[in-house]
Amino acid sequence: MELRNLITFLKIVETGSFSKAAEQLLYSQSTVTVQIQQLEEELHVRLFDRIGKKVYVTEKGRELHAYARQMAELSQKISLIGSEDQELHGELCIVSIDSLMVSVLPDILLEYHRRYPKVDIIVKSADSMAEIDYMLSHNEADLGFLFLERQGQKDLLSAFSHKERIVFSAPSSHPLAAKKNISMEEIAKEKLIVSNKHASFTEALSTHAKALNQEIKPTFDIWNATGAMMMVKRGAGIGLIPYYLIADAVKMGELCVLDVPEMDLTVWVQALYHHHKVVTPQMSAFFALLEEVYPT
Repeated sequence: MELRNLITFLKIVETGSFSKAAEQLLYSQSTVTVQIQQLEEELHVRLFDRIGKKVYVTEKGRELHAYARQMAELSQKISLIGSEDQELHGELCIVSIDSLMVSVLPDILLEYHRRYPKVDIIVKSADSMAEIDYMLSHNEADLGFLFLERQGQKDLLSAFSHKERIVFSAPSSHPLAAKKNISMEEIAKEKLIVSNKHASFTEALSTHAKALNQEIKPTFDIWNATGAMMMVKRGAGIGLIPYYLIADAVKMGELCVLDVPEMDLTVWVQALYHHHKVVTPQMSAFFALLEEVYPT
């Protein structure tokens, strides 16, 4: 069985198209078609259904995909053995939400570059899970770095996950800063700053507040997490913000985390990739680095 045929098969699954696979592999489309025909004849199964202009992986194709991925990943690792310095090279493309991009990701990227200086790093920004899902499913990025209210996501595999708190934050000089056991009734009286009122944790806050017969309506809905944090620093109100975004400001004494025991909100910071994506050595190195250096 030709490894190149398996790689072509994987690329078709990844891109969802014979023509796109041919373009990325620098083959003619006829070459790609012949390679898949050779695979199908060798395995005595149909790997793709072609309906109109779309290509769908068959059940047997999905079964092959799992094994083909393993073989391709092993091949990539084996290829590094013969290199003189065995250093990673090539490219790593990450799509990230803005709050992680400005708070957590810079230090991780600097360490990644220190260890693998020959890898070119591209970081793209996204405003929503839908945008990240689109980019991963269309192979416009290798992996996504984001937070979700739960672990995992349909069609995406999680290579890293870390539970993070969503907290109420205020300047250290705020009257509630030193108070213990702040109630939701007290929170409801304050001006509230959120980084996106449609975010899952903001919706969870509203639901929980209603259960306590409280109505919490944001005064400022800043559609940028960093912008929301700056508004909190300037005393415009208290913020509902992921802790990782304000961790440095808390250490420096600029902001504090308010003690609100009635509200316990968490999200999962995750590194995700599409289940059709072959995990490259560059991606594996990034996932391993997250496990090692992600701030706790």
